[in-house]
Amino acid sequence: MNESVISREKQELFLKNLRGQTSESHVNLEGNRHSKAILDPAVTLNDYQRYIAKMYGVIKACENDIFPVISSVLTDIDKRFKSQMILEDLLKTGFSHNQINSLPVFRFNVSSIAEAFGVMYVLEGSTLGGKVLYKHINRVLELDEQTGVSYFNGYGQQTGLLWKHFIITLANYAVDENCEQEIIFSAVATFKVIGHWLNETEIDC
Repeated sequence: MNESVISREKQELFLKNLRGQTSESHVNLEGNRHSKAILDPAVTLNDYQRYIAKMYGVIKACENDIFPVISSVLTDIDKRFKSQMILEDLLKTGFSHNQINSLPVFRFNVSSIAEAFGVMYVLEGSTLGGKVLYKHINRVLELDEQTGVSYFNGYGQQTGLLWKHFIITLANYAVDENCEQEIIFSAVATFKVIGHWLNETEIDC
């Protein structure tokens, strides 16, 4: 068996372990009251605004603290900025500039590229889930990309391709640098951190 086959098998095993060891934390975040409210059939505009305003703090923190750490490995990082989409959605749905300027921002403290990849795994994965949220908000609140729901549309038609490139880069790095567990631990922690942030952060809607 040649080295490339062995490496590919290790990458596949890592991704399987990553999904398996983060599944409980993922389910817990989906069960968060704010996550559930956004998918409720009776979701209101305030529910929607409050959710994306809270997520702004996490997404902006990722851009501030994670992107610079990971940019040398994830070479298409410049295509993955999304915080501005949230600000535009909030303004289009009635937020004032004063409300925008007062939005709290989280801080990620990572000490390695592996930790940064764990954070990115969670947030890039949420982009896939955003497609479901987009359809729901579009149907219930009758918003679209032009009227205030661009963030949930993620990278548009490029979402699948960007996710695939991210996963390939992630798996290559994990195996090449022998840091699989560090990435997994970081991802588990990130799910928990986001849940806490959604629960504890106050937003003036």
